[in-house]
Amino acid sequence: MDDKVGMLGMVSLNATNYTTWKTRMEDILYVKDLYEPILRENIPSGVVAKEWEILNRKVVGTIIQFLDLSVLQHSANEHNAVKLWKKLIDMHEHLP
Repeated sequence: MDDKVGMLGMVSLNATNYTTWKTRMEDILYVKDLYEPILRENIPSGVVAKEWEILNRKVVGTIIQFLDLSVLQHSANEHNAVKLWKKLIDMHEHLP
């Protein structure tokens, strides 16, 4: 699958566009079959730990590509996809 699939028109997350960014990011993760690590913290049964670690890092890398520097400075040290996702929710869902 082309690496650019689903990324056309993607915006970087900032303080004003969380709803749009989240919708588009979820779509990208689903299209690229990278969604599972944002849904569960533990390795699913039947999945090899190393494969899960690689998938997790792909998700983190994909998300981080689309964070504005003002957001990235609060998230750059997070290398767990579900924790990063929850951190972004906590940072932005309460904002108007």
